[in-house]
Amino acid sequence: MNKSKTQNFHLYEPQRALQGHKAQIYVAKFNFDGQYLLTGSQDRSIILWNPYKETQLKQYFGAHNYEVQDLDILQDNSKFASCGGDKIAFLWDVATGQVIKKFGPHSTRINCIGIGGEQSILATGGYDCEVKIWDLKDKKQNQPIQRIKNFQDSVTQISFFNHNMVVSSVDGHIRTFDLRKGIIQEDFVKAGIFKFSSSFDDRLFALSCNDSIIRILEKSSGTILAALQGSHISNQYSINCEFSWNDGMLLTGSEDGKLLIYDILTGKCQITRKLHDKCLSSITLSRQQNAFVTASYDNVALLWMEQN
Repeated sequence: MNKSKTQNFHLYEPQRALQGHKAQIYVAKFNFDGQYLLTGSQDRSIILWNPYKETQLKQYFGAHNYEVQDLDILQDNSKFASCGGDKIAFLWDVATGQVIKKFGPHSTRINCIGIGGEQSILATGGYDCEVKIWDLKDKKQNQPIQRIKNFQDSVTQISFFNHNMVVSSVDGHIRTFDLRKGIIQEDFVKAGIFKFSSSFDDRLFALSCNDSIIRILEKSSGTILAALQGSHISNQYSINCEFSWNDGMLLTGSEDGKLLIYDILTGKCQITRKLHDKCLSSITLSRQQNAFVTASYDNVALLWMEQN
């Protein structure tokens, strides 16, 4: 890891407070160019924001009868997918607010969702220890084109990187499925994996685990390079983590509402901030704007930007 990679997060402060949900927020995600934000909540709704103007643009509701656990957005910003306690996933039209298609069911709640395959497939992962892959282009087909049952416990996150689908599970494995070659790479850690993040240079995974340790995993070798711990609490709730834009730092939340920023090279926590009253559940970085958002069980999302 490059020692010259530093990021002055000491200059970042909350600039906007996004208040519109009536219950805890489980997920926040920027769109591809970082101009807009989606949040999903226990109140069964999804809100589209212009976070820089502190403006709620649209609220999507009526489809989910239970909490919204995860979201993913198509790169052209025309559609997004959502999932949660309903056992069914939904594909939404951003402009009209209408549900275009439903996917499911799983036998239990759906924890996570991901869009990949050049934006042509959608994958859902559930508490039922199964991943189902769906064809987004086929408007009539309502059966998965593939079912994967390699998991011994709940599936917690699905992300696509080029032709690879990466899946984490509470069984302690992070699995990379090469969808072109049909090859699976498995790496194991001695804890359940809640969430993971990929470094911008594509060399590392950060695994947020249920023993309050974030493990830095080298993708090519499967070697654990660092264990970040001691400052955050993550053993009851699923909390994600994110690499900084230069891969030198790692941002994560904590069940006590704190934002923690670790130096990956030293393994030490450099910054601790507490602006949320309850669990800080989700962090998302804008890839184009110099900003990030934290979302919490206190029903509020905060936009952080560098203070001039």
